[in-house]
Parts: sequence; C-alpha cells; structure tokens
Amino acid sequence: MTGQAGIKVLVAVNESNLRNTLARMLKEIGGFEITVAAHGSEAWDKARQQPYDFVVANWHMPEMSGPALLKVLRADSKLADLPVILVASELTKGQVIEAGEAGVNDIILLPLSLAVLKRKIDGLRQAESDPQALEAERHYQLGLQLMEKEAWEEALLSFQKVISIQQNPEVFYNMGFIKTAQGRYEEAIQYFRRATQINNSFAKAFERMGECYVKLGRPRLAEKSFQRAADIYMEKHMDDNAELVLREVLKLNPNTINVFNSLGIIYRRQSKYAEALEQYKKALRVSPRDENILYNIGRMYFDLGEFGKARDILQKAVELNPGFSEAVEMLRIISMRPPDNGPGPGAPSGA
Repeated sequence: MTGQAGIKVLVAVNESNLRNTLARMLKEIGGFEITVAAHGSEAWDKARQQPYDFVVANWHMPEMSGPALLKVLRADSKLADLPVILVASELTKGQVIEAGEAGVNDIILLPLSLAVLKRKIDGLRQAESDPQALEAERHYQLGLQLMEKEAWEEALLSFQKVISIQQNPEVFYNMGFIKTAQGRYEEAIQYFRRATQINNSFAKAFERMGECYVKLGRPRLAEKSFQRAADIYMEKHMDDNAELVLREVLKLNPNTINVFNSLGIIYRRQSKYAEALEQYKKALRVSPRDENILYNIGRMYFDLGEFGKARDILQKAVELNPGFSEAVEMLRIISMRPPDNGPGPGAPSGA
C-alpha cells in the first residue's frame, strides 16, 4: 500500500450488517476500491483472481473462517505477504496467540469504530513503508527460498540479517531447522530456545527441541520439551498434533502419567470413550489416588449420560481433595437431575 488512493481492499464478512458497516467506514476514510465476499471460501477465490492491498475478514464465517482464510493465504507463495486484519466480537488469549502464529497483521474487536479502523489501516501502511521492515522482509523471503534449495549456509546468512534488524521467532525457528538438517543439534536447540523465549506458545519449536534432545541422548530434556509442546497443542485444541507428540513421550517414558491423562482428554473430546477410559485406567495404575484423573473419568461418564458412575467416581475425587471445585460443581449438577428424566444441564467447561 504505497498510497491510499486506489487501494484495493477485500472485505470478507458473512454478516450483512457488519459487512455494510465496514464498507461504509472504508468509504468515509476514502481512497479504497472495495470488493466484498460473503464468506472465506469466496474471499479465497477472489484473492486468487486479482491482487488486493489488504483483507479485512470476520473471524467466524461459514465454509471457511477468518483464521482458516489467513492460513491458506499464508500457505500460497503469491499471497503469503497479503496483509490481513481479522474482526471478532470476542477472543480468548489462545485464539489471539494462534492468529499471531498464523501471521495475522492485526485484530479488531467489535464493536467497530471509525477511529479504530483508520488507526489499524494506518498501522499497516506505516509497517509497509518502514525501510528496515521492508529490508528484513526481503532477507526473510530470500532465506526461505534458499531453504527450499537446501542452500543452508546461504539461508543462515539471510536470516542473520533479519535478526540484526528485528527479533522474529519464526526466523530463529528456521535457523534451528537448518542446524537440525546439518546435524548440529546443540546449535539447533539454542535457536529453538530463542524462538520460544520470544513466543512461549511456539509449540513446533518445543517439539523440534525435543527431537534434538532425543538425537543427543538426553531423554529427560526431550520429554520435558515434548510435554510442553503437547500442552500448547491441547490448549489450542490441535489434538492430532498433541497426540503425535505424546506418543513420542511414551517412547521415552512408558509410564508417564501426564501422557495417559492427556491422551484420555484428547480421546474424550473426540468422543472415543473406550480409548479415553483405557488411557485413564493406565494413568490410575501409575497414580491411583490422583483426583484429577478421577475427575476426568467422571467427566467422561457425565458426557455419556452414565450419571451414577459419574457421581461415584467424582465423590472419590472430592474425598481426596474436598476443595476440588470443578468436581463439587459437577456433583451438584448431577444431584439436581430428576431420576430417569432425560438429559439435564450441561457439564461445566473443563479440560
């Protein structure tokens, strides 16, 4: 966006009122050529058909959400640098982190105001006109191209130029990846650790760090890194990634209670109740008096509608820890249910 006149903006919003409001505000700011899309899939098609200077997308949309649109744009070499602003009514901290890792340029929380929208757009323009930021981006893109060619040393030089300008966790991650490809695992760990220091929710960097520790024959540190990666993946509900990492932990320590418990949670989320119960039972064999495992089993039985079993096991959890508020609350909900009268109130949110 070198100048405001004739700036092409793609507005991807499924709600007609919000879409119209955005279009009206952009017209008030002035100088924009506005194209609208009713959902993410339509925006994706339009973005591939003609160039845009930036995208404003609603977080929640049918067919393809705003974050999903962001990810497919970033995965396309021709559209990877297209600035994206996401709009949402409310977000969790985890969702903000996930959007940041995916490469969002900015987020606007509703209700929308003209002043906020203008400030966000001005911020995009300023970032794109910053000579140092532009130089860092050029070196970064060159580094990625060199990585694809496995020109490792040349790629490292490009990435070194980037971090001399700005500290970027993705750059440190890529440098760690290169050192891993070269078999220089100690150096790789240092780069992955630097990436996690800048972004402590960078699950992939923790995962790669664990792989390096395995190569170096340091199972305890590998297990610690893998477990951290799995915890982050689970927080983001990236359960498939979490399961793969947890399986790596089991290779290192077959009796890890946290792994069994975490796998149980994953399978329960996926409604694989038999598999979940199997994992919880493994965890109980290692730690039979762990109230958290008992609570998770009780939660599973609640989901299944087996309220008697849920009550019995939750009572054991409360006996072990009378201050276990989640278990106490679930017992309260079960006690309020009329006998044999269909589903009652939903279970409280939890792991």
